[in-house]
Amino acid sequence: MNPNPHDPAAKDSPSTGLVKEPSRESLSRLIQAFLGSEITAFEFDERLDHFRDSSDPVIRHVVDAIWFHYDDCKDHVVCLSKQQWDYFQRLLLVLASDCRIDTQTNRSWSIKQLIALLSLGSFVYFALRLGWGNHLFLLSIPFGFVSVALSYWRRPTEQKHDPYQSIIFPFATFRDLETAYRSSTFRKTQYPKHLEARSIRSPFMAAFLQLQTYAMWLMLSPFPLLFQALPEIHSQCRIIAA
Repeated sequence: MNPNPHDPAAKDSPSTGLVKEPSRESLSRLIQAFLGSEITAFEFDERLDHFRDSSDPVIRHVVDAIWFHYDDCKDHVVCLSKQQWDYFQRLLLVLASDCRIDTQTNRSWSIKQLIALLSLGSFVYFALRLGWGNHLFLLSIPFGFVSVALSYWRRPTEQKHDPYQSIIFPFATFRDLETAYRSSTFRKTQYPKHLEARSIRSPFMAAFLQLQTYAMWLMLSPFPLLFQALPEIHSQCRIIAA
């Protein structure tokens, strides 16, 4: 199959048909095509597959980061807030400059895991007493409220927030952000005002889907409780400018 000449990722494929290692430049072109409404979310998601297994950790990080900013259930053109747009610009800056990723991962236990474990144990106890059946969906609902509450519970150490993170993330410091700009020819594109009026779904459909999610959460609460009983894994990825 011949590569699509309009696919930004296809420019990395040589004429022999062998797939070349995806580059930061080709990923940048693909993102810019999405930001310019040249391709839709479904096309964007499909073409990102070319980059997901890249040997470059920066490329993998950018692909993972942008996954949260488009919908893969409903096709749409770019729909971003100004804050999200500026974040995409910084990701493009990452791809345009010689940056590396610093990843720090740690595991932690807290009273949240104890509460989740006790709730899960209580559900199993009552389930064994009552027997298997559809009534277990009703039994799981009160434990679902516990699970939802645990998901919103933030310890004091987690509540601390750097007020400048929203304007420099994913860079570690202002100095790294400045160094990245100086080491590249990248120039930020201003937020298009017409994007403010765009939305992926109507407020009614957004609320309906949110309600549906919580309903499933309540009725299937043992599963999220099981994961909440495991130690929390905190991974922090920061971009360091060379």
